[in-house]
Amino acid sequence: MVTVKPETGISAELPGDQDHDLPLVGELRLNLSALGVDHRVADFGERLCRLSSENPSWQFEYSAAGELIVMPPTGSDGNIGETAANAALFNWTQGNSGESYSQTVMFRLPSGAQRIPDAAWITKERFDKLTSAERRGTINGAPDFVIEIRPRSDRLPRFLAKMQEWMSGGATVGWGIDWLERRVYLYRPGLAEPEILENPDTISGEDLLPGFIFEVRRLIFDRISREEPR
Repeated sequence: MVTVKPETGISAELPGDQDHDLPLVGELRLNLSALGVDHRVADFGERLCRLSSENPSWQFEYSAAGELIVMPPTGSDGNIGETAANAALFNWTQGNSGESYSQTVMFRLPSGAQRIPDAAWITKERFDKLTSAERRGTINGAPDFVIEIRPRSDRLPRFLAKMQEWMSGGATVGWGIDWLERRVYLYRPGLAEPEILENPDTISGEDLLPGFIFEVRRLIFDRISREEPR
């Protein structure tokens, strides 16, 4: 059961550790306005981050339509992809510039949505200008570079819609990694449609992240079972 309490801005009671064997099938969406929660308050992003930290088995986002999105744990398959992408991106930043983020950092898009990427990166110039509120909670604007790994529970249209949301929100380059079909959807600025890479060995960060080469086939495609989502 999810309980949202208007007097605290946003809070929830969710299944604890004893319910890890009963994950949600896909995501749960709650209309916050109907529940009396005002998402326009200044500290909404910080409270949403606190909600996530208090319920580590779940992930919370906020849609442009005014919905609180509750997502179940990704499971072993999802973790393999997320860990591989984050490790590679973090290692690249150690010899280059900018800051990489894992799936614990939220970004506020111009649409009002507050989303969490599987892996992301922002430039050093932008990182140096982050406010104290952004460092504590939600970062304003989409990341400059974003990676999403398709969840097993997500149908392709919903997965690609989130990628498009990142790009429309200001991301420069985006990778949508679909391990189920062994495809990568490569989003670049100024292009209406992504380039589709069929079972590539590697993906390049190109001009935005020079020298960043991600071995997507070895690190993700060949490590996750290709069972179709139910």
